[in-house]
Amino acid sequence: MTAAATSRDDVPAGPPSAEIPVLFGDLAALFEQFTISVESGQNPIHDWLDARLPGGGRLLDVGCGAGRHCLMFSERYDQVLGIDPAAPMIDIARKSRPAPNISYQERDAYDVTAEKDGQFDAVFSFSAVFHMGRYERILGHLRSLVAPGGRLVVFDPERTPVYGQPDWQTTYAFEIAQTAYRVTGDAGAAADGLSLFLHPSWRKLSELSVPPSREEFHRAYEASLPGVEFADDLYPGFYAACWQAPAAG
Repeated sequence: MTAAATSRDDVPAGPPSAEIPVLFGDLAALFEQFTISVESGQNPIHDWLDARLPGGGRLLDVGCGAGRHCLMFSERYDQVLGIDPAAPMIDIARKSRPAPNISYQERDAYDVTAEKDGQFDAVFSFSAVFHMGRYERILGHLRSLVAPGGRLVVFDPERTPVYGQPDWQTTYAFEIAQTAYRVTGDAGAAADGLSLFLHPSWRKLSELSVPPSREEFHRAYEASLPGVEFADDLYPGFYAACWQAPAAG
């Protein structure tokens, strides 16, 4: 099957590739630099998140990376658990974004269970769920971690229109750089984006994990999370979904 024909429906039903944490480990320092550069600008998702994740007891950040969202959530939740299967990402998080109520752990999403870890008032994931195999499997698992009345919020990147075209990864890297400059007004952020998205490990990641189209994203989330709310244009290049678990009967 050619890259242009690949879709979320072609993702294997088994666990995600064991290569993914290794590749993210290769990219950890570049991701951290790009994140710092991009977040020097005004982040339009903060107000949206404030309204949907206002605070409470426990929050789980799935695929937390270097912990930038964990630190923000630690100001409004009593306990924050940030998990990521890439050890270099967790190392950066522990060193750069510590807080007394944050626990950073090298774990993947499927290792966290309601039986072992309890349920959470909020489960959050940014640009990570699409790496975790078929949507019905990972979304069903994340749903099981949300306490009655709690919320699940996911951001996933959209599949770029250039996907599958000749040398599409290079074109995409320059699109990301342009977006970074538009959001921040900082040429350094654009350069950091090029360094990250032209890296061989990112190119490999983009072959292993295929972001969804808008239609695929909506269809998968509506099937797994009845009543889910979408925000497709909140942040350039990303879709957002917010689902509230039914209250206890």
